[in-house]
Amino acid sequence: MTAPWPPPSPRPVSHPPSLVLVVIGVVLAMASQLGTAVSVASAANQWLERLQPAPPPVSSPAPAPTSPGRTPEPSASATPDRPLPEQSVGPVEVTDALKRGVVLITGRTPAEGVAGTGMVITPDGYVLTNYHVVRSTEAITVTIAATGRRHTAELVGRDATKDVALLKLDRASNLDVVTIDSDPVRIGDIVVAAGNANGQGYVTAHRGNILELDRQINVKGANVNDPPQRLRGLIETNAPAWPGDSGGPMYDAESEVLGMTTAGSSTGDGETEDKQVYAVPIREALDVVDKIKRGDESGTIVIGPKAYLGVIVQADDSSAVIVSEVQANTPAAEAGLTTGDTILNLDGQAVRTRAELSDVLDTIEPGTTVQITWTTASGRERTAPITPKASPLN
Repeated sequence: MTAPWPPPSPRPVSHPPSLVLVVIGVVLAMASQLGTAVSVASAANQWLERLQPAPPPVSSPAPAPTSPGRTPEPSASATPDRPLPEQSVGPVEVTDALKRGVVLITGRTPAEGVAGTGMVITPDGYVLTNYHVVRSTEAITVTIAATGRRHTAELVGRDATKDVALLKLDRASNLDVVTIDSDPVRIGDIVVAAGNANGQGYVTAHRGNILELDRQINVKGANVNDPPQRLRGLIETNAPAWPGDSGGPMYDAESEVLGMTTAGSSTGDGETEDKQVYAVPIREALDVVDKIKRGDESGTIVIGPKAYLGVIVQADDSSAVIVSEVQANTPAAEAGLTTGDTILNLDGQAVRTRAELSDVLDTIEPGTTVQITWTTASGRERTAPITPKASPLN
């Protein structure tokens, strides 16, 4: 085999590729850093949600860049009657069964466009996808893969800690839905990852095997100001996938969905390259969906628009929440924050990182007045009331 990650099947003429941005890094959507077993060097391999302009349309998705890292080892629980990973890795034909219930997602952030995949879970148009696919978007368009019909979509709710989002399609009815797997998931089982690889505008699919269960990774959103999130309990496979496949189905051998493709990494170089691709177990994703549909905002679930202050803070390697920009006519500006200030506390909760600030904002209903405490660039501590608004971004 001259190419360890074979290209997908030729693009159907009836589905021209969308002009989107390619996400390079290590998550299928994006992982900025893998779990404890992965070296720091492999972080550059993840599909980070730091977007770059898309190259001209091509007939096959380009693999993510490579860097040194861990090569998955066969699990002790694998048995001889199960195929070895290298026996099952490769492209598969995209049948009607693989396209059934799959959607292609495109979105627009204030700066750029994004692309991903989703799954129809009800005939009236509820769609499951990764939150990082639609995070910080201003608008979302969904195309039904099997028919080419387009719908606008609204973000109903999400849980960033599980990278799960629920969308509702406008004017949708009688849609085909994906079939959910109810069987136990085992190391060595054959899987197929299908989706909108590199935002190509049509579905391709690749098979592989389950390598590990209960994995942990960190993922990053499309907007440079989105904080990273740690995901737990993921399924690790070697089924090749690319940015744009995020939010798509991870099928079992019977074309039933056992997980939602979420992140990935590459190790090695050229013909020795290996991919590790991660999926959220479908039952965990559907548990979030059920709570959102019931209106249950317990834990880390957010329904409706999120709150925002109107500040941009320094990157995640900063030792504090330092304001690098205050946008005009926003709650932060009205409260008196300025560039160079350091936010210490919001709504009675200490914030030491951008991720912690985001987590606290998720607990505040837009329009609710709370207290914010910060130190000025000169070292003076100040406290003032602030009323976060509904964010214009998802």
